Amino acid sequence: MGKHILLIAVNTGELTIGPKDKSPAIANVTALKQTLLNEVEGLRDDQLITLVNPNLRQMRHAIALMTYRCRHGDLCFLYYTGCGVIDTHTGSFYLPATDTRLEAITTTAISSDYIRQALPSIQSDLNRLMVLDCLWSSLPQSIHYSDPNVASSSNTLSFSQLADCNCTLLTALSGATNPWPLVDKGLSLYTQCLIQGIATGLADTDADGGVSIEDLQTYMEQSLRETTVELFPVALHSHHCQVAGPLLAIPPYAPEQEYRRSLEEYARCHQGHIPPASRNILEFLRHQLGLSIYQSQTIEAEVMASYSDRQEGYDRYRQALLAALELENPLGT
Repeated sequence: MGKHILLIAVNTGELTIGPKDKSPAIANVTALKQTLLNEVEGLRDDQLITLVNPNLRQMRHAIALMTYRCRHGDLCFLYYTGCGVIDTHTGSFYLPATDTRLEAITTTAISSDYIRQALPSIQSDLNRLMVLDCLWSSLPQSIHYSDPNVASSSNTLSFSQLADCNCTLLTALSGATNPWPLVDKGLSLYTQCLIQGIATGLADTDADGGVSIEDLQTYMEQSLRETTVELFPVALHSHHCQVAGPLLAIPPYAPEQEYRRSLEEYARCHQGHIPPASRNILEFLRHQLGLSIYQSQTIEAEVMASYSDRQEGYDRYRQALLAALELENPLGT
């Protein structure tokens, strides 16, 4: 199966919200590219195109070129990270470039209509996937609509009518308080989960040696559900899109992956706590897999990190609340 992957990062332009140096877009693309090249079997550097802060012409050319090269049974994978804009009335969306103008976004950004027309639609047996890690906002009503009931704020965006782009679309909708959750490495939370799933092999949820669209969707939903932020995964499947087997071939089975998979399941079921009975099973599994104690402890430290961070947040809140109550009880406004 041929692979055609296009990674696009845009963190400049008038649509950028907040300081430009706070955008994770470039870090997202850099880390994802390295992960794909390191972990995906048979992926060559010339099969992966990266665009950093391109203009509209460059984005259109790259999308058209990628889809032109697709053949029977190939993977056509488009990843975009930046500030996305949704027309909540029609469900269409726009992916801005560096020269996108807000007052003319319908003609100066990549639209879902353009993507649908560009992606190969008559060729059968193609894997077509689009992953959008965006700071989503709605199309300002002053640009397109006069009815205030049509346009909505970013925290009430609905993806139920999102345009059919002739591919499987994976993205996420965040809460209003933290519209683009970031992690310590400067990546967005959504892309970090994607990278971890590929790097650890855990995105292969059915353990058949390949990551399918269904695998990726299931893994992203499970991973985001375990986080402490409001980030809701969205998966839309085009009725034109035909799946041709796994998207990405990952390295062969590794004992570390099997141990991690089991450990994550126990941690998920018990909210980050491993009860004695589960601990005994894990110890038996460690012995059967031939892992050293050091290896198992390293894996556990990585898995439990998110739960530890969550508990630290609870502890900080508890301490702040107790301190406030000492100053004023009952609490005022």
